Amino acid sequence: MRTMVFPRVIATDLDGTLLGREGLVSERNRRALAAAAEAGVRVVVSTARPPRTTQHIAEQLTCAAVLCGNGALAHVPDSDPLVRAIDLETASTVVEKLRGALEGIGFGVETGTDFFHDAGYHLEPWVPRDWVREVLETPDALLSRASPVTKLLVRSRDIPVHVLHEAALEVVGPLAEVTYSGGFGLLELSAPGVSKGSTLAMVCERWGVSAEEVVAFGDMPNDLSALSWAGAGYAMASGHPDLLDPALGLLTAPASNEDGVARVVERLLAEG
Repeated sequence: MRTMVFPRVIATDLDGTLLGREGLVSERNRRALAAAAEAGVRVVVSTARPPRTTQHIAEQLTCAAVLCGNGALAHVPDSDPLVRAIDLETASTVVEKLRGALEGIGFGVETGTDFFHDAGYHLEPWVPRDWVREVLETPDALLSRASPVTKLLVRSRDIPVHVLHEAALEVVGPLAEVTYSGGFGLLELSAPGVSKGSTLAMVCERWGVSAEEVVAFGDMPNDLSALSWAGAGYAMASGHPDLLDPALGLLTAPASNEDGVARVVERLLAEG
């Protein structure tokens, strides 16, 4: 872990990190990030969510940037939106390879404004049906209809997510970034090189902020790129056990339901 200076940027994941069990920003977390913003720190939301389910949360904070879709979409006030999508040819190749290697999977596409899936995709129980723009009969029809492919989703009802992840990594190789942010059999694929960490680095470069001046919080494998890049990456104590491996060199924040983000931010501000 690099030596940490007073942060110029604080980047936080939402689900399992800033949000509690009920999916809400606690008053303590909100106040801590507001105090950081008042002290001149840029607060960045970085999430796997699409913009339409992020906006109402970001509006509760003083955000300098909102990164969605694991870094595929970035909104910085007074700047054009950044879209880092998978090109159609690559998406088609990835789908073909995965269909050849894994049985019983379905595909979904997040465009940034809408969600589409094919007939083989088992909709997660927590997803409201009215969030689905359209159901296409085949993966080919899906890719022809849904554009841009900001995130390609792979869903299995039977294969545990860690097994699915290992298999997909072997099959897909460098064609896409493969990760996950939940416990269901759901993988999230982005364009090569696109991750929370790489997009956070791009935004910070625009601001003239170095990695050493960034604090990041997260709880799942899709957060690792940001936590590893930041000068101080905090894995939530309530997060995925892989992130708590001492070999990664990450710091540990208290659990999300214990206002872990606020407790670290409060300490940083007091020490600053």
